[in-house]
Amino acid sequence: MIVKNVYAREIFNSRGIPTIECTIVLDSDIFVSSSVPSGTSRGMHEAFELQDQGPRLMGMGMRKAVTIINETIAPLCIGKEPNGKAIDMQMLQLDGTTNKTKLGANSMLAVSMAMYKAEAKNHAMPLYHCIASAADFNSVALPVPMFNLINGAMHAYNGLSIQEHMIVPLGVDSMHEIILIGATCNMVLKEIIRAKSRPLVYGDEGGIATRFTDTYEALDVLLQVIQEVEQLYNVSLKIALDAAASHFYDAHEDVYIWQKEYLSADALINIYAAIANRYPLYSLEDGLNEVDWIGWKRLHERIDDVTLIVGDDLCVTDSTRIAQAIQDDILDAVVIKPNQIGTVTEALQAVRLCKQHDVQIIVSHRSCETNDDFIADFAVGVSADHIKAGGFTGGEHMAKYNRLLQIEEELLTGMKY
Repeated sequence: MIVKNVYAREIFNSRGIPTIECTIVLDSDIFVSSSVPSGTSRGMHEAFELQDQGPRLMGMGMRKAVTIINETIAPLCIGKEPNGKAIDMQMLQLDGTTNKTKLGANSMLAVSMAMYKAEAKNHAMPLYHCIASAADFNSVALPVPMFNLINGAMHAYNGLSIQEHMIVPLGVDSMHEIILIGATCNMVLKEIIRAKSRPLVYGDEGGIATRFTDTYEALDVLLQVIQEVEQLYNVSLKIALDAAASHFYDAHEDVYIWQKEYLSADALINIYAAIANRYPLYSLEDGLNEVDWIGWKRLHERIDDVTLIVGDDLCVTDSTRIAQAIQDDILDAVVIKPNQIGTVTEALQAVRLCKQHDVQIIVSHRSCETNDDFIADFAVGVSADHIKAGGFTGGEHMAKYNRLLQIEEELLTGMKY
């Protein structure tokens, strides 16, 4: 099959903000579509997201991105056999900038994701197998979800400094069982919040965004959830935190504003160490700001023996930055978000680099999501250690979890969806 048509449209994401969707039509009239997420909490080194600017939709419209796909990128694809890696290389060459400022990372990723889907259709294989093949991996594996239960910081504005408070089930073989446990954690959490006579409000990533007294109250609530659910299912549950510290760092004063206190990097590291001693802390993501490489080194040395140190804003799915972090020995895991870099192929390069150095991989959604479940297949295709897909609220989050259930069934029974 060859590509018959490529076209884009402006759609709206989970927060009602414009984004872009790309459709690829093959000559057999089979078609696939992909839509691109974006982040509320963005790293300063992420690839450029092209927006219209001007008064329409407060400057966030996607007409320019639609035009670039329809008039500039589409001619590269039409009349050719669908090949994700090949079109990514062509787009990168055509863009020619270090940060995707000519074509826009969102324009490029919409086409990239759709082309990988089209390639999978062309070869009559599941998307996750197509992803694995593109990365030269011989096998696939299901990731362990990190369930986002409590939102804070830029995702909630509820007084919490930490952005994501997650629970991670460990030692469970079945994806169905893992998601059942995650759903139960969510139900237990809601009962605890109701018992406190607090409203059930939700943040950008589908977690509870109720106002808590402080971080420790939120962690105590998670600990209560863990204790109840561990008794129900005889499972080990841990806490994972995404501090997103760059967003409570004051660069002018070189301090972190933690719960209205002004702290040095070392003082903040002491707090993290105390949390790791008090709670079952499995991982800490972006504990310091995204340019404090020396501070990251001290953080890694301080709590690496009990907690995974995870880089997201620090690395932004950029192989150059990941390589530097590996060389400096400042992290144990890297978050992979294709829209941070702009093409699926570049995200796969970042994954391969991590695997070569035994760095764990956490494939992640964004806070402004769509119902596209691409990252579920991506996570399976690269045999990611973990996946972050948000809370148990909203179709944009549940689409990823439900796709993981489908994939497990495919792998176990051969049934295809």
